[in-house]
Amino acid sequence: MKDFAPVVFNDETLQDPYPTYTRLLEEGPLHYVDVGSKWPVWSVFGHAECSSIAKDPRCSAKRAQQLLLSLPLSRQSEFSELARMFSLWLIFMDPPEHTRLRKLLNKGFSPAAIEALRPPIENLVDRMLKPLKPGMEIDLLSAFAYPMPVSVISEMMGVPDALHGTFADWSRAIAVFRGSPNRTVEHAHAAQDAMLHLTDYFRKTVAERKRNKGDDLISLLIDIEEEGEVLTEEEVYAQCIALLFAGHETTRNLIGNGMYTLLQYPEPTAELRENPEMIRSAVEELLRYESPVQFTARVLKEDIELCGQHIPKKWTILCMLGAANRDPKRFKDPNQLDLKRLNNQHLAFSAGPHACIGGQLARLEGQVAILNLVQRFPNMKLVGPRQEWASTFGLRGLTSLRVTL
Repeated sequence: MKDFAPVVFNDETLQDPYPTYTRLLEEGPLHYVDVGSKWPVWSVFGHAECSSIAKDPRCSAKRAQQLLLSLPLSRQSEFSELARMFSLWLIFMDPPEHTRLRKLLNKGFSPAAIEALRPPIENLVDRMLKPLKPGMEIDLLSAFAYPMPVSVISEMMGVPDALHGTFADWSRAIAVFRGSPNRTVEHAHAAQDAMLHLTDYFRKTVAERKRNKGDDLISLLIDIEEEGEVLTEEEVYAQCIALLFAGHETTRNLIGNGMYTLLQYPEPTAELRENPEMIRSAVEELLRYESPVQFTARVLKEDIELCGQHIPKKWTILCMLGAANRDPKRFKDPNQLDLKRLNNQHLAFSAGPHACIGGQLARLEGQVAILNLVQRFPNMKLVGPRQEWASTFGLRGLTSLRVTL
């Protein structure tokens, strides 16, 4: 084992992790690193290695309890319910539970079901952008990138408009807890309170939908059945929360990070504006270039050999997705933005059985939102000093994005 564990997450790498990723990738795909928690962990930085770990059945996604490890030992029992609620999320399950639940949920997220959402998403984006006029100075995140995804997922669930802001706040509390290696008791309390409020809301809503079915996602989840299998009520609550969280956090950072990147590259952005058919490949490249999710974790079910290193059972491995997406062994000129990049097999939504079930929805929202912004506001420019990145290392996103439209 290495005596020195390089620090991966600090203020410098928070603002720009890519020089650190490049240096570590040059040294090799596997590193024993200090990620800001109370102990170092093995982390894989290479694309091939991250993809392999994400698909390896010896690597468990059941890591909800590990989220509490950075808290004082004497306080961890206070948040056993928080860990239990996380454990009901699809992303924290292993087969056969994961296989069963994923098969059921796939019915609501088929390519046809997602593409059918394009017209309502286009209408929503049009409504949200109409009040914004060229020359206005705004925070693009608070004015559009934050409320737009939560409005989409909330409308899919039939959540009243009046609750969208509250849902966004609860989602943010969960994100701060999940995305920080240095989780605090305060973070845990806020996340647990948010989970309890959301569970209570969905418990009441599921009961109401059972009496009055609609065509919303909650009604669909209640009705889903495959070979006699159905979702339990608690599974419905948990997946509603998980979908709300993922549908909001990942997509808002895709839009925010994507627009921030495009505003720094006027020539390819102008080409996209003139050639809107580029939007699909452009969004894939923005996902690769400035990934909204920077890492995911797995816990070893057994001892493994990885890149010549023996790693014992029960250890955690971090898959550094943001680094893998800049791996020169997989991508030509990885630190260059290429909106027409072909065969862009990035890992922004991970890989294998746990690839994000809402990835296609996030892509669709990103395509509609970014293309509309680029075309409606051709003179949009950044305002002020450099932008600051939020301290949720695992979920990369800006704190604000001041622009002149």
